Amino acid sequence: MDFFETIIKNKRYNSFQSEESLNHDQLKQLLACAQLAPSLSDIQNFAYIIVTDPSLKSVISEKIANNKIDIINAAVIFAVVVVRDEKDDKNIIDAIIASNQLMLAATSINLGTNLIVDFDESVEEILGLTAELSIVGLIPVGIAVDKGHQGLKRSIVDLAFHNSINTRFSFD
Repeated sequence: MDFFETIIKNKRYNSFQSEESLNHDQLKQLLACAQLAPSLSDIQNFAYIIVTDPSLKSVISEKIANNKIDIINAAVIFAVVVVRDEKDDKNIIDAIIASNQLMLAATSINLGTNLIVDFDESVEEILGLTAELSIVGLIPVGIAVDKGHQGLKRSIVDLAFHNSINTRFSFD
C-alpha cells in the first residue's frame, strides 16, 4: 500500500477479530517504525509495553472509559509509557509522534488501530509502572471487524493561513 493510501485508510477501529496474533517479526517491524520517528528531545524517553495475555487485555478493557471500544480481541495492545516530566511535554509529544508512525505502519499492513487516551489510572498499576512513569495511551492493533471511524475533518482551507493567523491561504 502506498503512503497516501495508508493515510486515507488510517482510521479509529473499535472492534477486532479474535484469535489473531502478530508474530515477533511483525511486532519488531511496528516498533522499528516507532523507533525511527523524529524526536524533539533526541532521547526517546518513552517505551511500549506489549500486552498479549488475554486475561490482562480483559482487565485493561474494563478500565477503558468508552465501552464502545472492544480491545479484548486485538492481537496486541501497546501501552505507551513515558517518563513523567511536569516541566516539559517533550516526552509525551515524542511518544505520540512515534505512536502515530507505529499506527500508520500497522495500517500499511492492513491492521486496524486506535489511540485510546481515556482510561482509568489503575492501568498503570496493573502494568507495574513506578511513580516516575505514566501511560499516555493504549493502542490496540489487530484485524479490524468494524468499518472504522475517520471522525470529523475540517476543510484544508480552514486549516491553512498565510504568513499570519489573519490571512487565509489561497489555493487558487
